Amino acid sequence: MSTSKSQRLVNLVICLRSTSAYLSAGEIRRMVQGYDDCENEAAYLRMFERDKRELRDVGVPLEQGASLAPGSPAGYRIPAQGYELPEITLTPEQAGVLAVASEVWREGERAARADGALAKLTAAGIDPVHDAGATVSVADPAELAAAAIVAEAVAGSRLLTFSHTPAGATEPTARRIEPWWTGSRHGNWYVVGHDLDRGEPRTFRLVRVSDVRVGQARRTVPVPRTTEVLELLDEAISRLNPVVDATVWAANGHAAELRAMARDAGPAARFGRAGADLEVSAPLGELSSMIASQGADAVALRPAELRVRVVTILTAAQEAVR
Repeated sequence: MSTSKSQRLVNLVICLRSTSAYLSAGEIRRMVQGYDDCENEAAYLRMFERDKRELRDVGVPLEQGASLAPGSPAGYRIPAQGYELPEITLTPEQAGVLAVASEVWREGERAARADGALAKLTAAGIDPVHDAGATVSVADPAELAAAAIVAEAVAGSRLLTFSHTPAGATEPTARRIEPWWTGSRHGNWYVVGHDLDRGEPRTFRLVRVSDVRVGQARRTVPVPRTTEVLELLDEAISRLNPVVDATVWAANGHAAELRAMARDAGPAARFGRAGADLEVSAPLGELSSMIASQGADAVALRPAELRVRVVTILTAAQEAVR
């Protein structure tokens, strides 16, 4: 299995940081996992040169000096006195921002900067994804592009404008916000900020925004503490997509994901078929989509709002194929 670029950079930093001697290019190739992927010496030297530039670009003090290896006039190391950092403490939210950046900045010139920064942080003992408690994933290319722009606007305290299409609406509306925070919550990506037209905090799912643009640096209201911003986000999510306690019937041999989520299940024959009544707690939106995807093999029994959501989804799907 080939080694990823970010992992190779981490391996290189660890190797050069753990020695007081200068290591030659040949020694580094033998010791650092990732360089063995190179098909020949020339390919390795080109990759090594790129890696050295990237480490230096992110501030890693790569030092060159006389190597102990016979016939190798130059070697490399990372001196401890130039690389030791004071104790670093990141909140889960701060570490989450690093995880967001590592996922968003995966193309173009941002990729090298993100990989280098993650290499330096990991070598210093920080695992952004692990500390954040969750990984961030965006599969839709349009949402990925929006996330990259939003992340830059948040970092630069810049005005953000976009078109937003609320759930159930067909036409987008123009919105202007001063963004405070962006990240993943319960599997969805959001941006939270001060809505200039509404004059109050608002939360938006990035999957529902388009035509995202970054404007000038702007702050008309103070930015709340991160804990307060996340409280606003959770309140908005609970209003739009509350967690419900539901009973769902599933036919035997079907709805494996629903069965895995169930906290209790009892055999129940319904609709002329053998199955089970599942007791499930989950966000209303996700649960209704999961049930609808099973067609006749899963039925929402309670609460009424869940049944309405499932019927709405199935009706829309039926009309779409007519």
